[in-house]
Amino acid sequence: MKAVLLEKPGELRLAEVVTPYCPKGGVLLKVLCCAICGTDVKMFRRGHRDLEYPRILGHEIAAEVVCSGHPDFEAGCRVQVYPGIACGVCPLCLQGRENLCRKVKIIGFNYDGGLAEYMALPPESLPVGLNIIPEHVSDEEASLAEPLASCIHAQSVCRVGDGDRVLVLGAGPLGLLQAMLARHNGAEQVLVAEVLPERVNGAELASPDGVIDLGKTSLKQGVFDQTGGAGVDVILIASSGVEVGELPFILSPGGRINFFSGLPKDRSELIIDANAVHYQELVINGSYGSTAADNAEALRLIGKGIIPVKRLLSRITGISDIEAAFLGVERLDGLKTIIKFHK
Repeated sequence: MKAVLLEKPGELRLAEVVTPYCPKGGVLLKVLCCAICGTDVKMFRRGHRDLEYPRILGHEIAAEVVCSGHPDFEAGCRVQVYPGIACGVCPLCLQGRENLCRKVKIIGFNYDGGLAEYMALPPESLPVGLNIIPEHVSDEEASLAEPLASCIHAQSVCRVGDGDRVLVLGAGPLGLLQAMLARHNGAEQVLVAEVLPERVNGAELASPDGVIDLGKTSLKQGVFDQTGGAGVDVILIASSGVEVGELPFILSPGGRINFFSGLPKDRSELIIDANAVHYQELVINGSYGSTAADNAEALRLIGKGIIPVKRLLSRITGISDIEAAFLGVERLDGLKTIIKFHK
């Protein structure tokens, strides 16, 4: 079968590899769509702490079961893949926080992923690792359940809810998903801030209450202009190009900052006014990945038409075009690029 194989950082190739077999108790999947994540490009260029080589990348996956050793999944059913495979017995797993399990393995990182014509899932990935795709949801839409799930997880961690004024930093695909989701979660006002002109213009796809063009105004001025000086209750960091020090000063009392996006290693140290955190009772938290429950909820929201992920689809292409697809994602061309198989 054809697969996108990462041999080591900087060495990515389209390869012919052996088609996997159906594991006992697991499933063999025919990949229908796999979206390219910015993390895939990061792994290609710089590697990743969880990555094992050589590896077939891809973790935003919609597929069809072709062989099953599990009674819940019959051959022919379409499924969305939750990429985490946790131990299931540690305290974190038992709390429903399997994304933080110290033994967690991730499809596309520790297991071969979805940028291939076929992929196998072991029995320990089931049944929480697969969600049946509703008939009316397209393969392309279903492949975006995983990134939406990570947004669901972040907003759960920082408790986005009724009446909140929410600021999303970054108008890339995940930033726009965060903005759409914040509205669904009851936010009173949703703002998006971005510096790249094409993404400033594209932010309207998420129907925010306001877009702050950081090429024309400061973040603080933009937020205060949009909120009448009140500031925001929640900041969701969906961009790695963020100056953290000013963020406490645009939060209202009791406000929350969520590090949804990781920052570059050379800029990951926080320099922040502890007195602002103390006197205003501010909360700083992070979120990483998602849980199986978040993935199931993401697919439900897509199926109900609550989060219109189709708006984010910029490019649908085949695996033979993988180099151009990766370079386009790296250049921030458009929003989501989908690799479609078995046309």
